[in-house]
Amino acid sequence: MLKRRRTHQLKRCIKHSTATRRRIMLKNLHKKVIWRRRMFAMQQMAELDALIAAAD
Repeated sequence: MLKRRRTHQLKRCIKHSTATRRRIMLKNLHKKVIWRRRMFAMQQMAELDALIAAAD
């Protein structure tokens, strides 16, 4: 299962930064989120494949 991320400090940094920096930080954060979701989906699919293989 995915671990909970601590974003409070990051959000505070974003709030008190310039618009350009904020955009860059949010873009980088979004890339990480997408990557983590993809990894989680791959993990779920691997578990499902293992269950199906065990049932056969």
